[in-house]
Amino acid sequence: MFPYGCNSLLLMKIAIILAIVSPQVSSQQASCLGTRLSGAEDSGSYTLDVDGQEGPLAEFNVYCDFSGLDTMTILHHNSEDRRRVSSGGDFHLQVAYQGGLEQIQAVVQKSASCQQFLRYECRNSPLRLAENISWWETTANNRMYSWGGAGRRTGQCGCGVQQNCKPSPDQSCNCDANDTVWRTDEGYLADLTTLPVVNVSLTAREGEGYLTVGPLVCVDESEFIPNEWWQIALGTAILVFAALLTFMPAFIRK
Repeated sequence: MFPYGCNSLLLMKIAIILAIVSPQVSSQQASCLGTRLSGAEDSGSYTLDVDGQEGPLAEFNVYCDFSGLDTMTILHHNSEDRRRVSSGGDFHLQVAYQGGLEQIQAVVQKSASCQQFLRYECRNSPLRLAENISWWETTANNRMYSWGGAGRRTGQCGCGVQQNCKPSPDQSCNCDANDTVWRTDEGYLADLTTLPVVNVSLTAREGEGYLTVGPLVCVDESEFIPNEWWQIALGTAILVFAALLTFMPAFIRK
């Protein structure tokens, strides 16, 4: 029993206040972080509405990873398997994501960081980025002549930037050794202004190789916390104030 006249009317008022100010759990938040803060605990596939109910973009499914302190949004595509690249001709890989490119770009723009893995395994199959023989493309169809781990350094792989390519540190990429040894150039693309990868072209192929393009992985920006959280603070303040008004006169009378 509640003392000093706390009756069912007060309980009803409190219930109404809680219903108004409490955040509503929804499967259609604008981000994985919003989904997590709204009550979701398990990593998995969730529906996002990246521009809200009033925006023109359609809802789409992403994979939300809640396993760590950071909330990860993983955008899968249809070409994540290791692809064989044969000699004799050109190789082109078109990458199609879950959801449209406008939705993908909206996720990237809201993210604190994003990265996408690129790997090319080669034998007698040079990349020759500096000669415009190989490239990948952005959503704006801009050709990027740099590889994972090299940032936006044109004509370079990660080992070229670090000057530790094999067998010669003077090479731009390991694969540019163009020999019979199996070599690998790999690394992450992390420039938010160019991601995601929508196409990879390896022209004038020699020898043999394998290409891997990983999913786009983004870390949600912590400032994009759903604005329902101000309601929690307001609701708590209202409940405390209501309790003081209800119980304080009785305690004063004592």
